Amino acid sequence: MGDSESDRSKRAASQEAVPRPHFLSVPALRFQNEYVWFLFFSACDIMLTWFILVRRGGDEVNPVADLAIDRWGLWGAIGLKFGLVLFVVIACEWIARERLVVAKRLACVAVGISVLPVVYALLLLGYHWAFPIES
Repeated sequence: MGDSESDRSKRAASQEAVPRPHFLSVPALRFQNEYVWFLFFSACDIMLTWFILVRRGGDEVNPVADLAIDRWGLWGAIGLKFGLVLFVVIACEWIARERLVVAKRLACVAVGISVLPVVYALLLLGYHWAFPIES
């Protein structure tokens, strides 16, 4: 029950059609649109958080981010946020080498999660603009 010559050639052709990247290769990013949105919302999160903390006297609710901000200030917030962005992008690209659909979903979930603090911050600012605290 050996493989016929045509079966072997079909398998060889299918393996050649999609070359597997080398371990340290740097192919083009697969989900560039998702990454741009992810980066945009992450940057908005940092800017809005800093505005609320410095200009409005708010508190950071994320304990990890609060620790980074307490120790290193704005640069700690930036380093933490963009370190996480870099981790997610690398994870998506790594997973996409084997499971493209899973990696695409992960990138979309990352965008969805990164929108939440931005929307929350905008709602807080809007609420406090409409109903200012009387001192």
